[in-house]
Amino acid sequence: MNIQWYPGHMAKAQRLIKESLKLTQVIFELLDARVPRSSR
Repeated sequence: MNIQWYPGHMAKAQRLIKESLKLTQVIFELLDARVPRSSR
């Protein structure tokens, strides 16, 4: 029995992000200063 734990909306969002990156020139990564190591 194969259990699907990865929701479809998350897979769709990840696919859309990958497609959008082709059009992107700059990417900013914003981290929470209160928890710098665990927010990555």
